[in-house]
Amino acid sequence: MVSSRVSSVRRFRVYLLSLVLGLGLLPSSWSQISTTGKITGVVTDRSGADIPNATVKVKSPALMSNRSLLTQGDGGYLFDLLPSGTYEVTITAKGFRELHETGVVITAGFTATVNAELQLGEITQAVFVQGQPVVDLQNVQTSTTFDQTLLQDIPSGRDPWSTVEQVPGATSSTFDVAGNNSYQQSIMQVHGSTPAEQIYSFNGLDLNWPGLNGGYTQFYTNHDSFDEFQVVADNAPASVPIGGIYMNMVTKSGSNQLHGQATLYYLTAGVQAGDKFPTYQGQPAKSGSPFDMTRDTTASLGGPILRDRWWLFGSYRRYDLRQRILSVTDQVGNPVVDVNHQSNTDLRSDWQINSKNKFSFIWLYNEQNRFFRRDTKYAFVTPDASWRQIQNSYILQGLWTSQITDNFLLDFRVGWSKLLFPLRYQPGVTSSALNLQDVAANTETGAAPNQFENPAWVLKWSAGGSWYKGDLYGSHNFQFGFKWGKSYNAYIYRVNQGINAIFNSDSGHQPFTVPSQVLAYNTPTTQKNYFRDTSFYVQDAWTLKRRLTLNLGLRYDNFYTDYPAQKSDPNETFPQLFPITTYPASGHLVDWNRVSPRIGLAFDVTGKGDAVVRFSYGRYYIMQGTGLAETVNPVGLFGKYYAWNDSNGDRNPQQNEWLPRGAKTDPVNAFGGSSTHINSNMSRPYSNQLSAGYEKQIWRDLRVAATYYYRTKKNLFGLENTAVQPSDYVPVSGFTNPLTNQPLTLYSFRPSDPAKYGAFNFVVTNIQQLDDNAYHGVEFTAVKRLSHRWQVLGGFTIQRQKGVYSRGYSDQAYSDNFTDPNLDINRKNNYLNLDATYVFKVDSTYQLPWRFSSSVNFQHYTGFPLQPTETFAVLDGEPTPKPVNESVILRPAGVLRLPSVNMLNLRFSRDFVRDGWHLIPTVDFFNTTNAQTVIGEVSTFGSRYLYPFGTINPFVTRLGLRLAF
Repeated sequence: MVSSRVSSVRRFRVYLLSLVLGLGLLPSSWSQISTTGKITGVVTDRSGADIPNATVKVKSPALMSNRSLLTQGDGGYLFDLLPSGTYEVTITAKGFRELHETGVVITAGFTATVNAELQLGEITQAVFVQGQPVVDLQNVQTSTTFDQTLLQDIPSGRDPWSTVEQVPGATSSTFDVAGNNSYQQSIMQVHGSTPAEQIYSFNGLDLNWPGLNGGYTQFYTNHDSFDEFQVVADNAPASVPIGGIYMNMVTKSGSNQLHGQATLYYLTAGVQAGDKFPTYQGQPAKSGSPFDMTRDTTASLGGPILRDRWWLFGSYRRYDLRQRILSVTDQVGNPVVDVNHQSNTDLRSDWQINSKNKFSFIWLYNEQNRFFRRDTKYAFVTPDASWRQIQNSYILQGLWTSQITDNFLLDFRVGWSKLLFPLRYQPGVTSSALNLQDVAANTETGAAPNQFENPAWVLKWSAGGSWYKGDLYGSHNFQFGFKWGKSYNAYIYRVNQGINAIFNSDSGHQPFTVPSQVLAYNTPTTQKNYFRDTSFYVQDAWTLKRRLTLNLGLRYDNFYTDYPAQKSDPNETFPQLFPITTYPASGHLVDWNRVSPRIGLAFDVTGKGDAVVRFSYGRYYIMQGTGLAETVNPVGLFGKYYAWNDSNGDRNPQQNEWLPRGAKTDPVNAFGGSSTHINSNMSRPYSNQLSAGYEKQIWRDLRVAATYYYRTKKNLFGLENTAVQPSDYVPVSGFTNPLTNQPLTLYSFRPSDPAKYGAFNFVVTNIQQLDDNAYHGVEFTAVKRLSHRWQVLGGFTIQRQKGVYSRGYSDQAYSDNFTDPNLDINRKNNYLNLDATYVFKVDSTYQLPWRFSSSVNFQHYTGFPLQPTETFAVLDGEPTPKPVNESVILRPAGVLRLPSVNMLNLRFSRDFVRDGWHLIPTVDFFNTTNAQTVIGEVSTFGSRYLYPFGTINPFVTRLGLRLAF
């Protein structure tokens, strides 16, 4: 008895020591979200007694070198960092028959539990069983893995956004038909996450574009270069920084067998249904962007240079797309053409240095050319007001994994991403051409609003470790790590004549006939911004009594952003409005140090490994980029709005019409530059997530689940104008809400102190009222890998996301201001963001006789909420009042909604096989029901209120041919 207590004390001391060691290793070890999987289990005899020191081996075509280890004192074992693939597990022990478990499928982030019960006998009396662990009994994260079957056989747009659209519960700002949105990345969210809180991780290392909130990509991918595409949506472990959409794209590698693939996908307007226009005021409303042509070609090849030692893989893609923008026509009434081109070159080298160490080098290159890119603030943008984007970017990565002992592994990664993103004026647009914007007609013409170049780079490296320890009050898989990154983002702006002309032509006037304001800029200007992020984490998957696993994680994040010493451009158009100044370096604009817990529980309900109950709680700090620094950078894009009296009626702002008294004329509003600052005591925004779910294997490898999700966000920030107070506004009657026909009280800025006129000191700070928000969702899913001729990925989500609305802070300060009571009208009780009450999705493939195959991709969404607004001219100031535009919410978002969306895509194919060569012709039918649903309506009340400017593309047939060996 005493001996037992002493043993227990020793084990407890070892456990505490292991935790301390894990924390102590944090500065030198870190691991991103896994690009690999695990195989774990316990080896026992028929009586249930543990078998220590049994030899466990795994082999797979995905491994360069087979791996083996000995079970620990409690019979437990763990293989970590296993590349995706199909494995065979072999277990031998003296006095027992050798056991072979075949068909163990590993995907990124999946832990396969393979428990073994050995039979007495000679080792040579082998026992073969085929098991395919389906339910992950240890992890609590909500993730969807797109393997080669889902990536290649499901009809989709072949880009990250159309792939994420297939994830249960995910919503996107676009609806893809055969890749018609491949050239404009989407804003995505899942289960109430912040829109655009999304990470594009390449081989486990996040390399996003650093601008704005950091949630976008500068790199457009090659769909056929992916081995797997994993999306982590909720309940992410401590290794994942965000609570949004984490896309983990794993690049293909070579193998010991030469393999390759060539594909061609093609469609033209000749295989596309005709346009069905919605009606507006009794007339057809031309909307949508049907195809002229798309051509998507790829070629890939991989194989060994030295078998089991050195593998190479390479891939090339060229994608061309031409569309017609029906809502915008040229001078003779023909729809304008949108021309795009993309190409990718991807190379990967894997070198097995020895049986314990492997090094990989990856180079990814992308050209993204958009010849008529349009300003998304306006529904109708003429060709001369579009941008010309000729862009290139590349990614370099080095990956090293090292097996120190059987149960201790290290992982090191470094990545470098470089970009030059230009938006230039169209050829033929002269320097005298002026940008014209009509806010009521939702139209832009003349010239693009500006021309800019965006050089940017990201450098990140990480190091991580995984250590397995059994027989220590259960078994433990300790993971710990460190990441460091530095990012640079610059903007170089030029604006023709230094101004944009703004009109506000209501329903009683033709567009561009009612002059309103002039927006003057401080261009030309160049701003430079940086941010640095450092992270540490430690996590333990602690399995007790072989059925209960506690996921105990803790994460530390440091984020700070700044800008260097800079100077105004001496060639400014309006130096009298924007004095040329030298600005010192900012220092740390924010310097956030935060710790977040990640706690989860997974319980094997039956003890058979076929059912699990999961609970989780996590805090996730909302991702940031250089957006904060961009907003307050004094040499960033800085604008001032001036009232414009077009006295000569030529719709061309002469300076004496908006600056009659020169630089002394007070602006009616401003944004950016020295007019905006950051509250240094501002707290970092975060979200709290709770979930509870049950998952059950119901037949072979088919599993179903039901999960409840809850999320709320805190410390969200916005803008306040601290130069004035809400009491400086007085109520004004005489206005009517045109949707309700009820009187509408607005507010006129009439301070008692005349010095406050034209005073702007916008501060980015936490807005307490924005804490009023909540997401509730229940989701039912069904998942089955491809076996026995069929596979399925499906989900049905019932959800609601409501709260206080924010227009954001980084677009322009003019877009929101929590000091202005006009902008608080109907701010509460909005359905937020991409809220869709019901979401239903199914991906499925069925292999028919004679090598025919069929696939389906169906998606249903409740229509997204609309938020009607109207721009009112409110007279501010005394004794000579002047009109100021105030954009007022007429109804909270969600009272009106867009129509619900139903998208059905089908594929039929035939596999011709000969001597290991596969020739697979395919026919894809997109939007099979030809439901050209309205997905965009003008929500600004005016001459085009509720005009349907966007519809889903019509039915189209895409032909494909794939050659694989």
